[in-house]
Amino acid sequence: MHTLIQTSVVALTFALLAGCQNQVENSEMNQCAQQNYQCESTCAQQSTAEGLKQQVCSGKCVESYNQCKVQAEKLGNI
Repeated sequence: MHTLIQTSVVALTFALLAGCQNQVENSEMNQCAQQNYQCESTCAQQSTAEGLKQQVCSGKCVESYNQCKVQAEKLGNI
């Protein structure tokens, strides 16, 4: 049940961020978002409680997403 709630929160956060985003919309950005969702979902499944392990995992997801986003924005400006 706890994992379901965490996954729902991740999905809702993704939906809100996607809805508020006013930057380049392209397939690369969509792929970055999908990879981030998968990463966050994996973090939620690997740890049963909100703890340091999940925070570190989630932080790595955010870092990876930000790098992907920078590359996607560069591709969108070409």
